[in-house]
Amino acid sequence: MLSPTPAVRAAIFGLVIVTGVALAGGALHLADIRALSNEAAADELAVRADAVAGALLTPDARAPIDRMAGDAVLVVYDADGRAARTTDPDVMGVADWGRTAAALPGHAGIASLSGERYAVARADLAGGGAVVALRAAPDGLPDGTLLQATVIVASLWGLIVGMLAVVTWYTGPRSATQLALLGERLAQGDADGDALIRHAALWLGPLAEAFGPVAARFRQLRVRARDVDQHVAALYQINPHYVLLCTMDGEIVEGNPAFYAATGLPPEAVRGGRIEALQQTFPVEPLLELAGRSLREGSAVSGIEYAIIDRDDETRPVEVSLRGFEIEGRAYVLFQATDQAHARRLERRVAAFTDTLDLMVDQRVHQLTAGQQAVNRVLDAAGVVIASFDAGGATSRWNGAARALTGRDQASVPHFAAVTDAFGLAAGERAAFTQWFWSLSQDPFIARHGVIAPNGETRKRQLIWQRVDADMAGRSDLRTLVGVEVPAYVHIPMPSGDGMAHVTLG
Repeated sequence: MLSPTPAVRAAIFGLVIVTGVALAGGALHLADIRALSNEAAADELAVRADAVAGALLTPDARAPIDRMAGDAVLVVYDADGRAARTTDPDVMGVADWGRTAAALPGHAGIASLSGERYAVARADLAGGGAVVALRAAPDGLPDGTLLQATVIVASLWGLIVGMLAVVTWYTGPRSATQLALLGERLAQGDADGDALIRHAALWLGPLAEAFGPVAARFRQLRVRARDVDQHVAALYQINPHYVLLCTMDGEIVEGNPAFYAATGLPPEAVRGGRIEALQQTFPVEPLLELAGRSLREGSAVSGIEYAIIDRDDETRPVEVSLRGFEIEGRAYVLFQATDQAHARRLERRVAAFTDTLDLMVDQRVHQLTAGQQAVNRVLDAAGVVIASFDAGGATSRWNGAARALTGRDQASVPHFAAVTDAFGLAAGERAAFTQWFWSLSQDPFIARHGVIAPNGETRKRQLIWQRVDADMAGRSDLRTLVGVEVPAYVHIPMPSGDGMAHVTLG
């Protein structure tokens, strides 16, 4: 049975066309034969009419026309167009044969009268008048004509159909079979795809080029598969853990170099063997149940406490992780055993080092804290005022000297504006101090402060202020004020308001 390829569908359409043309041609041929038969009958009547006209000189001649009529009907007309004699009076009632013959394009032809077809011929008489010969036109075809036409048409139809079938088979099913074979050879992947396509092109022509992208894709897949194999092989080789690949039915596929080195087993004795060979070294048969669960759930199982016997017959604690998967319908399981002995030694060392480090840090923090407290006590005793502020002006530091100068603690001066108010500056000097603090000037600022003593009296104190900016952004002490009190005997000019006054020592 022909497959419904495009060539077969086109052949079926062509078969319908050829059959229609053959039937139409046969019908036209038979109609032509019938027309030729009628013309031959009319020509025969014309010969008979001429023979009768030669025997009759006038319409009134007494020649025996009955014997000359044969199977035809003769009608003799005089010069006035009246029927003088006839061999069959019954036909006179059918039509005026003289006019019918005169209306013919020639001396003979076929005339249709009252649903009947007649072959009619006319011959003129020498003395005037005419002889008309007529006969009923044959309705059928000559004997054997239909059979002959049928045989010819059927032969031609069979020849064309046979050629069409051969061409269809060659371009359809055979080409489809060749293309299927080419696809199978390409899919095997063990031959050069371009060479296969070139060889198939000798029979298939441009159709074989349709597999060009397929061959290119197979080349890419082979290269990618080779790269993946190399990648997996590299992972096996550099993996420091013990890796073993087995099938779910108990066949050992491969192990990595770390596994062979730890167990002392030769690769040729393990690769392709059964898992029973690992019973004394790394028994994995009890783990296959977990591997089946991993395969069903599609996830890895890890954290399994296990043990492995190394090449020195010593037991090493390991932590096993496994993953079940399928390749080409076959179930596999990948085991990875992580040696815990080394990790536990490292943990003990890290714990010991951590304890030592904690002790060292505690001691150092204690030393730094004690040193910082000592420095703060020295600064407070020396009367050095220190106040720090963040980028928004909030107070982040307020030392003891600042509390002694203003009589306020840090909670009562949360912002720089409150600090300037606590310093007891005059209105103009306060504005100049604020402008200097937030400017980029590197010069000190000289100010006199009206400080209220414990007895309620206001005492004037003069200080030289220096501003120190933090060396890193984001610190809470972004800007720090450092003030040093100048003794009363030192002559200090009144500040000019820009913090640029000069100090004159008396």
